[in-house]
Amino acid sequence: MNRKEFLKTLGAGAAFAITFSCLGGCTNDNGDIFPEDIAIEPDPDTGALLTIDLTDTASNPLKKNGGYLIKNRIVVAKDLNGNYVAATVRCSHEPRDKVTFRNNEYYCTEHGARFDLAGKGLNNDGKNGLKIYRTSLDGNTLSVFS
Repeated sequence: MNRKEFLKTLGAGAAFAITFSCLGGCTNDNGDIFPEDIAIEPDPDTGALLTIDLTDTASNPLKKNGGYLIKNRIVVAKDLNGNYVAATVRCSHEPRDKVTFRNNEYYCTEHGARFDLAGKGLNNDGKNGLKIYRTSLDGNTLSVFS
């Protein structure tokens, strides 16, 4: 039996399953086949991309220097000097949502791209830089702006 005859015996359902599983390997973490940077819409009243209540237990990682959290595709961290910083979670090396914060720099866990707090690449994988956001603290409310 040749390949063509074999595929005919499998039927359309099996052919679809094989094709679908192959295409699934070309997607990113969000299921995008051709990933693009997705815009985050600012709050129409405040202009903030993200607002964090620092008294909420969900924000506990931001209580210590070097801590971070990820919310709405933004990495928000408290640097080692106690300043709040923020960047996109989308790495510029390959568009994967894998950027975290460690050792006072942004780090992509997918391929090891590294970026300083200003978004400048610190290694070859980080050479395209990283999108950085402004932060503002008002009492216990931390806001992130584009």
